[in-house]
Amino acid sequence: MAKKLKEGFHVGGGEKWSYALYFFGQNIFYALVALNVHTMFSDVGITAATVAIILFVTRLWDAINDPIMGVIIDKVKFKKGRFLPWLRISLPIIAVTSVIMFALPTGAPLTVKVIWAIIAYMAWDAAYTLCDVPIYVLPSSMTDNIKERSGILSLGRYIGVVGIMLGMTLLPMIQGRVGWFVTGIILTIVATGTMVPLLFKAKERHIVRPEETITMRQMVRFVTGNKYLLIFYCAMFLSLVTNFSQTLMMFFARHNLGDQDFAGLMGLITMVPLVIVGGFIPVIIKKIDKYYIFLFGLIATALLGIIRYFVGYESLPVFIALVAIHGLILGSNGILIFMFTPDCLEYGTYKTGERSEGVAVSLQTFFNKLTGSLSGPIAMLIVGAFGFVAGEGAAQPESALSGIWLSMTVLPSIGAALAVIMLLFYKLRNSEIQTMAEYSNGEISKEDAEALLAEKYGPAGELTKMTITTDE
Repeated sequence: MAKKLKEGFHVGGGEKWSYALYFFGQNIFYALVALNVHTMFSDVGITAATVAIILFVTRLWDAINDPIMGVIIDKVKFKKGRFLPWLRISLPIIAVTSVIMFALPTGAPLTVKVIWAIIAYMAWDAAYTLCDVPIYVLPSSMTDNIKERSGILSLGRYIGVVGIMLGMTLLPMIQGRVGWFVTGIILTIVATGTMVPLLFKAKERHIVRPEETITMRQMVRFVTGNKYLLIFYCAMFLSLVTNFSQTLMMFFARHNLGDQDFAGLMGLITMVPLVIVGGFIPVIIKKIDKYYIFLFGLIATALLGIIRYFVGYESLPVFIALVAIHGLILGSNGILIFMFTPDCLEYGTYKTGERSEGVAVSLQTFFNKLTGSLSGPIAMLIVGAFGFVAGEGAAQPESALSGIWLSMTVLPSIGAALAVIMLLFYKLRNSEIQTMAEYSNGEISKEDAEALLAEKYGPAGELTKMTITTDE
C-alpha cells in the first residue's frame, strides 16, 4: 500500500528517489568524461598545450549550446510532457558517445587522435546538454508545491554530489588496472542503469506553458533584467574557473604523491564526511538562509587553500584531514549552488512577468560549462608552463610538481575570494522569494506583492498569460 502524502504534496518516495538516482548517474558520466578526459588525452601522447586547445574548443561549444537548448525547450511542444521526452531521447545517445570517446585509438597518428578527440567530445557534449537543462527544470512540472520542489532538487543535488565523488573515487582505481576503454564501458553501464528508472517513474503533473510563444526579445529581457541571476553566476564563474583541483587530481596523485590510487582515496576521503553532513543540509537551510551558508563556504575555501599550500603534503595525516575539510566545504556548496537558480527565476518573473525556465536554467549550465571550457585549458596551460611532460608514466620535473600544487591550492583561493566580493551584492532572501512565487502562481495580486517587495526590488511586471495543465 502506497504511503499517503501530506496535503498539498504530490511526489511519492519512489518517484523522488528516481529523480535523485538520475543525478547520481548523470554525475558519474560527468566524472568519467568532463573531469578526466584530459588525463586520457595526455596518456595517449597528446601534449598539454594541445590538450588545452582541444578542451577549449570542445567546452566552448559546450557553453554555447546550452542557451540554444534552453530556447528550444521553451519553444518545442511535445504532445505529452515538456521535459521528460528530452530525457528519454538523450540517455542512449550519452551512453553510446561515452564509449566512443574512450575507444580513441592509442596507436593512431597524432592528427587522428586530435580529430577523434574533438569530434567525440563534441558529440558527447551535445547529448549531455539534451538532458542537463530538462533535468533541472523537471521538478517544476512534477509539482506546483514550492517546498516539495526544493526538497526534490535538494535530494537530487545531494545524491548527484555523491555520484560525482564516487566516480572520482572509483575511476583512478579501475583505470589503473584495466585501462581507459574498459573503465569507460564499466562506468557507462553503472551510470545508465541508475538514470533509467526516472524515465518510467517520473510524472509531469503541473505543466506551465505561455499561451503565446515567448519571443527571443522577451527571453533576452528576462536575462538582462535579472540582475541577481547575473550577479550570482558571475560570482560562480570567478570561483569555478580557478578551481583546478578536479582537473589536476589524477596528475597530483600520480606525480606528487607517487600513486594514482591516492586520487581515489582523496575522493573517498571527501565523500564520506559529505554523505554524513550533506543529508542535514535541507534541515539546516530551513533554519539559516542558504545565502549565508554558501557565503561562509566560499570564505572558508579561500582561507583553507592558503593554509593547505603552506602546510604542504609531506605529512599524510595532516594532508588527509585538510582534504576532508576542504571536500566537505566544496561538496556542501556544490549541493547549495543550484538552489539559487529557482530563486533568481522567481525574481525574474516578478520583474518582467515572463517565466522562462529553460532560459534561466540554460544560463545556469552555460556559466557552469563556460567555467569548464576555460578552467581545464587554463590548468593544462599552467602545468605546461611549469614543464609538465605528456605521456602515461612520464617523469615530471620538480617545477611541474610545484605548478600542480600551486594550481590546486592558492589559485582556487583567489577565485573564491573574488566570488565572495561579488556575492555581497546579491540581496535575494528566502522569505521574499516565497512572496514572489506566490505572485507568479497567482496566489496574491500585483498590488499585494508590490506592497511587500517594491521598496527593495521595485515594481512588479505584468504576468504573461499561462496555460497550466494539471494531471494527477
